[in-house]
Amino acid sequence: MYYGCGRGEERRIMESHLIEKVTLLAFQLSVIIVSAKACGVLFEKMRFPSVLGELVAGIIIGPYLLGTVILPGFPEGLFPMAGDFPVSTELYGIATIASILLLFSAGLETDIDTFLSYSVVGSVVGIIGVLFSFIFGDLAGVYLSRWFMDADFGFMHPVPLFLGVISTATSVGISARILSEKKKMDSPVGITILSAAVIDDILGIIVLSIVIGTARGGGVSWSGVAMITAKAVGIWLLVTAAGLLSSRRMGDMLKKLGDNPSMALMSFAMALLLAGFFEKAGMAMIIGAYIMGLSLAKTDVALIIREHLEMLSKLLIPVFFCVMGMLVNLKEIFGEKALIFGTLYAIVCFASKLIGCSLPALCFDFTLRGAMTIGVGMIPRGEVALIVAGVGLSSGLIPHDIFSIAIMMTFVTTMVTPQLLAVMLGSDKPMLKKEHKRAGNVQESRYWMPNEETAELVLSKLLLSCEQEGFFMHRMDIPSPVYNLRKNEIFVTVRLNGLELEIDGPENFAAYIHTMFYEVIAELEHTMKRLQSMAGKENVGRQIFQDSSLVNNGNHVPSSKSKNRISAASVDLIAGNKHQAIEEMLDLLITAGHLNRELREKAMIDIIERETAMSTGMQEGIAMPHARTCAVDHIVTAVGLKREGIDFGSLDRKPAKIIILTLAPKSMSQPYLQHMAEMASRVKDDKGRSAVLSSTTPEELINRFAN
Repeated sequence: MYYGCGRGEERRIMESHLIEKVTLLAFQLSVIIVSAKACGVLFEKMRFPSVLGELVAGIIIGPYLLGTVILPGFPEGLFPMAGDFPVSTELYGIATIASILLLFSAGLETDIDTFLSYSVVGSVVGIIGVLFSFIFGDLAGVYLSRWFMDADFGFMHPVPLFLGVISTATSVGISARILSEKKKMDSPVGITILSAAVIDDILGIIVLSIVIGTARGGGVSWSGVAMITAKAVGIWLLVTAAGLLSSRRMGDMLKKLGDNPSMALMSFAMALLLAGFFEKAGMAMIIGAYIMGLSLAKTDVALIIREHLEMLSKLLIPVFFCVMGMLVNLKEIFGEKALIFGTLYAIVCFASKLIGCSLPALCFDFTLRGAMTIGVGMIPRGEVALIVAGVGLSSGLIPHDIFSIAIMMTFVTTMVTPQLLAVMLGSDKPMLKKEHKRAGNVQESRYWMPNEETAELVLSKLLLSCEQEGFFMHRMDIPSPVYNLRKNEIFVTVRLNGLELEIDGPENFAAYIHTMFYEVIAELEHTMKRLQSMAGKENVGRQIFQDSSLVNNGNHVPSSKSKNRISAASVDLIAGNKHQAIEEMLDLLITAGHLNRELREKAMIDIIERETAMSTGMQEGIAMPHARTCAVDHIVTAVGLKREGIDFGSLDRKPAKIIILTLAPKSMSQPYLQHMAEMASRVKDDKGRSAVLSSTTPEELINRFAN
């Protein structure tokens, strides 16, 4: 209440204060997004995960470093302290929403089938890894706090408990990225790491619920711990089972919304709702978000949800990591005792995961190297560890210095592991004592295409047919495009590998996949036959030289680039037929240094293939042989004159006297066609053709096209 003010004045003051807060938040978000992106890209270029760059960005711009520097219009700095807490309630609220989105996405990405395929070894590795990490992380908190903080914490005190929980979580994303780069995602080691990491996250979140319940209970008794454990596990299992059982129904409900963006937004709203329910039940919100993602992971709309939430994720998740960095007090980390504490704690976390996950793997037919690789793959902490640390700090259960130490541990393990895991996976030494053939239920179908153009056409038609059949499609670039198609229980992966079209799907649906592909080929063949019988298709070629858009008041459209794009020229071709003329002009490009001699044959094949489809002999003595080819990496053009003419199969049956040969990269379409249209505009009328044919030197011929 503002004393001495009327209600109207009081309201105006409150509105002014609110606008001031919102304005500050707008500036803060702008700086956070730009800083997080810049540091993320910088760290990726140094081959470190971008999450580390986002954390560093938060540390730099946060209140403990540059955030409180006085700026014009910001007397307390852009990121002032909010009382005893480093960031404002509004900013931390946005970070919390981002953490819910992050765990919801992690649940959506959990492959339950992959998890079950190595569930036994993955479960054992994950469970023992969690036990080792939690116990040794907790003990490290007890003894290190006693030695370096003069604090006599017991094993069940919130600070050691949180240090134990923080040490349990494995970053699935970081390990998966390295496995993907090394093409080891489907290997026994890769599947074991991913399965164990999923178990880690599930158990870590359950342990977090137990720790929060114990800490909020105000006292510690084993009967109380047992009750909290039963409650956490019971609610977890009950809600998870209900979610998985009703996943099909939830998917059908979402599909009734009609459009994909609405499905994605409504699913995220459901994640927020379940997150709130778990918070009200005395557990962390991220648990509910993860369960909702897990429940929808088996539906055919999961890929669509992930795709349409991607932009929201790119906006919010870097904000979360940046805000987590803002909570770090560098003075606390670089104090002598805290630095030793953090270093020893990181070593304990590193060793506990390595030993706790390697030992059980040795009992499941993995060699020592294979077991050690699994242990290394389980070391990096990341998103979940940061979220757990943030929950502990915001709830007042751990102090700032302990939070900073947890960030330091996360930073160290995340930086070291990718390089170490890459080296381990790069070895050719066996990972298993005895190689096993995994009896999978995936049918691999391979179809060879005659050329790349046909392959792309068949792929696009196949994807369109799948969408018409009710499949939901998600494209991933890793690095070449991979298309994941889902329809109820059918999951199909489609990729184009050169001229080979690869389709992988469930073995019991192999006949369905073959039938679908056969129908696509039959429909395309029928379409091609109808195109061949298309009346008046020759008129399309004639219209290239009749289109008024190529001229302006009778003058050719100028282009400063035309001269530069003509790479070679000859005013006196010696070729006697079309084939020889094309070969001679390719030799001109080789002599001019615009075509590699070793790729000449490839370029020739591509041009002849285009000529076979339909002659490029146009009319009025002009021929424009061309092709998209991998023989060049930019547009190259050669112009040649054959004054007595060559039979090019032209539309008007006249011999070709002006031959314009163009090569363009496979990936280029519009600039390539635009360039050819410009070349055609130079010779579309009698005046232009006469000027070109009067050229006596290659230089003069090039200049005729440029002017």
